Amino acid sequence: MELGFNLNLEQKQKLVMTPQLQIAIELLQYSSHELEDYVDEELKNNPLLEKDENNKNELEKRILNQYSHNYQYNNSGNDDEYNYENFICYEPNLIEHLETQLFQVLDDDEIEIGRYIVGNLDEDGFLTLSVENISQNINETPEKINSVLRRVQILDPVGVAARNLQETLLIQLHSLVDERNQLAEKIILNFFNEVAERNYRKICNNIKEKKESILEAINMIKGLNPRPAAAFKKGKKTNYILPDIIVKQIKGDYVVIMNDMASPILRINPKYYKLLQETEGDDTYNYLHKKFKSALWLIKSIEQRRITIYRIVKSIVEMQRDFFDNGIKHLYSMTMQDIADKISMHESTVSRATNDKYVQTPQGLFELKFFFSSGVDNTSSISIKAMISEFIVAENKSSPYSDQQISELLYEREGIDLSRRTVAKYRKEIDLPSSLQRKIKK
Repeated sequence: MELGFNLNLEQKQKLVMTPQLQIAIELLQYSSHELEDYVDEELKNNPLLEKDENNKNELEKRILNQYSHNYQYNNSGNDDEYNYENFICYEPNLIEHLETQLFQVLDDDEIEIGRYIVGNLDEDGFLTLSVENISQNINETPEKINSVLRRVQILDPVGVAARNLQETLLIQLHSLVDERNQLAEKIILNFFNEVAERNYRKICNNIKEKKESILEAINMIKGLNPRPAAAFKKGKKTNYILPDIIVKQIKGDYVVIMNDMASPILRINPKYYKLLQETEGDDTYNYLHKKFKSALWLIKSIEQRRITIYRIVKSIVEMQRDFFDNGIKHLYSMTMQDIADKISMHESTVSRATNDKYVQTPQGLFELKFFFSSGVDNTSSISIKAMISEFIVAENKSSPYSDQQISELLYEREGIDLSRRTVAKYRKEIDLPSSLQRKIKK
């Protein structure tokens, strides 16, 4: 066996994942808010980079002109008056919201009792302590605590500080001016479990009232809020979604428009670019040249991001024409690979580009991921769920459709062959109860 050294030349193709390429991939999957945060950080560190405010102003003018025929705009010359930040207000939590109302219903010597009650509510607004416990803890009489409690319970939201579900429903009921109150109160007090179990037949058999009146009272009870403070739950807030792209129907065709408000428009700062040209050869030039290249790369990456998203949405519109014309029931079964093949991109690129992106369409606002779903016979699972929901809404409530009957309806009316088990799976995914639970007993 002979050992030796040899020098061989060979060519290999491989992808080198440079730091710039890694960041470009990250930019592609950023949401509009994440991209804005990233760009703001870059603007702080790169003097060659700036936002193109001219284009932004032009866009705002176009939006303003678009609505000028409906609204009058009073330009007083004070820019702060129309600053969007002036319309953003602090949202108080449940305790703060209730404490500001205590002074309206309580005397000065009762405020501390009211604060103690409010401070012992759970996230749904129910009181976690008994009156006896509160009496012992703050050394006040139960009579005085009950008096304060009754007035706290009628604050907004009505029904807070109740000890249980039955009590909060009664409090909310008493706040309504309705002739059905007395009957509804009787049902809550005497047939509370039957309402929860939807055993309406037993209620009708035991109350000497017209069946229609009883069912109206039950519907009134169902309209009350079982969790009066749910709107104040931590993390539950209104989220404003800015669509990255807009699809408009113009003369029977669909046009894809990139939303300039969803991605920053950048340019090279002319002042520092001039300084770059005047300082060639020294340390200032080396620093500015490095920042110049970085700025160009970011501008190019953001533009490439816009082009990629545009191409994907344009292909979605072409493949989902029935959906844009007729709505969710006509959503075509489509995968990311289908779009990737159509625009000659890798599936992973499509996945990144559609992450946390939204499109405004004539049918509503949708996340781009919404359009990718499996299905049966080229019909999307989302469409099938919509059909199942329509069948259930239109059914006879005294004899609701079973999952097998829904399966047969799908085949007869839509030509979709779906097993009973799959129907049950889709029904559960859209939080629809079984036929037994949907049945209204008369």
